[in-house]
Formats: sequence, structure tokens, C-alpha cells
Amino acid sequence: MGAWDTGIFDDDTACDVRDEFLDYLEQGHTPKEATEFVLDDYLEEYSFDEDQEVLSLVYCGLAAVQLEKNCLQKDVKTTTIGLIKGGADLEMWEEAGGEEYRNREKVLNDLKQALEQERGQ
Repeated sequence: MGAWDTGIFDDDTACDVRDEFLDYLEQGHTPKEATEFVLDDYLEEYSFDEDQEVLSLVYCGLAAVQLEKNCLQKDVKTTTIGLIKGGADLEMWEEAGGEEYRNREKVLNDLKQALEQERGQ
């Protein structure tokens, strides 16, 4: 895993999530099915008890791509907002400090606000 900037898709994990979700849609799966397939892959390897930082990247990437495709799933919305509010993603950015931390915090807050405005499916 690696991040090269503070944007949602400026991280390998979030990019992989987006690409997998879009691939499933292109294969003819519904957004709900695509979501289940993507989450099954990650939740098999990571747990909320021990890997919230990684799962925050997964859910933020999934929520952002669903927003872009107008197919936001209600459970993805709820979980992503909870992870953002809990600060799981920002723990990884504490070492970077200063401006990068504030930029990532803004990106996450912007995503949270966009999610809160959406009704979800």
C-alpha cells in the first residue's frame, strides 16, 4: 500500500477498490453485487478490530466511486461516515504532519459532507 498525495484516490488501496468496483459493473453486475464482491475480498483479509486504517481506505474509495456513479449504497455511506468521524484514516497521516495532515483532513471532511447530503440506496 502506498499514498502519493492526500486525495481519496491518491492511494493504492483506494485505487484498487475503485478499479475492482468498476470492473464488476462493466461485467454486468449491479452496484449492490459489485459492492458485496469488493467488500468480501477485503473483509476476508482485514478486520474492523485490527485494521481500521486499511478499511477506512477501502470504504472511502468505495463510497467515492459510488458517489461518482450515482449508486451510493446506504451501508457503505453509514460505515464510511463512521470511519471518517472516528479518525481511522488520519492516524496514518499523523506522521506526515502539518500541511499534508490538514489537506487529508479536508479531503475526508469534504467526502463526509458529500455523503451526508446523499440519500443512498
